[in-house]
Amino acid sequence: MRCDACMHKIPAFLPSPITPPAETSPLSILNTAVTILRSQSLALSHLTDLYRADSETQNQYVTSIQLMHNALMTGGKIVLTGMGKSGKIADKLVSTMNSLGIHAAALHPCDALHGDLGVLRPADVLVMITSSGNTPELNQLLPYLPSGLPRICLTCTPNSPLGRGSTAVLSADLPGSLLERAIYGVPAPTTSTTACLAVGDAVCITLSEIITAEQEERKKNFGRWHPGGAIGNDYKSDEQSAKPVFRDVMVPWVEVGSVETDADELEMLRAAAGRLWVCVGNRKLFKANELGQSSRKAAAVGFAVDGLRRVGPNDGVANLGRGEIVLVAKDMNDILGIYQAM
Repeated sequence: MRCDACMHKIPAFLPSPITPPAETSPLSILNTAVTILRSQSLALSHLTDLYRADSETQNQYVTSIQLMHNALMTGGKIVLTGMGKSGKIADKLVSTMNSLGIHAAALHPCDALHGDLGVLRPADVLVMITSSGNTPELNQLLPYLPSGLPRICLTCTPNSPLGRGSTAVLSADLPGSLLERAIYGVPAPTTSTTACLAVGDAVCITLSEIITAEQEERKKNFGRWHPGGAIGNDYKSDEQSAKPVFRDVMVPWVEVGSVETDADELEMLRAAAGRLWVCVGNRKLFKANELGQSSRKAAAVGFAVDGLRRVGPNDGVANLGRGEIVLVAKDMNDILGIYQAM
């Protein structure tokens, strides 16, 4: 048997493809896909407008971030919980937070009632994820939560029992036309889970930027906490290709001890205390630990300041010879630091 399209032999043991009903055309199949994708896009667009223009949504978001940040700054953690698909979102957000260095843990509502409530500490904050805002398992959990524990509700229904009973609400509110029943007649979660996940992702990145302001530092931390997979490999490649500059690795000149040429051994020892280098008479550099052995011996291994090569502070650290010493300077007279190759 041959396939006319590709002229390759088809093994006889393979079953024949099932022919879809006549009324199901490729166009109708693609129309369903386009409908779902367009609905997801519209849901995210709606949330963007909501967070851009609605003051109550904005205030609740800021309050939620402050509650989570306060918990982290006082030694607590963010505990996320939810049932079903919302529980899967909780697991994903916990994973994202941990990879960004944000202390977070997942708590299954049913397991919580069977001993896992012990994961909660007084300094923690609880984030409940629920599309309806009325998940029975979360409602059953409420009487057993520690008194005073801040509760945040991430929900598509802010005006709901769980939403109204929370300290703050992270809104993933969608109009009825963008809910699953209105789109395809079945309440199988699609737009609602996308909305909750998107808001949760926004929370993760917001917290990360608050905790670590510098983007380069965040990138370095993320690479350290995510060493595996393609992301880890990319980070290692970037790290290996990035050459440090002398400004980042030098011993600042202000940390170099200073002493006059005619100083006695006690004065030299004082100048060397807690230092790596000592400059004698503004003309010779000595390793501080050698000054502690004998001033006469140290004088024999000093390095003339004028004889050392100068490099710029933003020059990339090149392949210096082992033990080579360079001065980091803006110009011949403005020395910023000293660097010795390992």
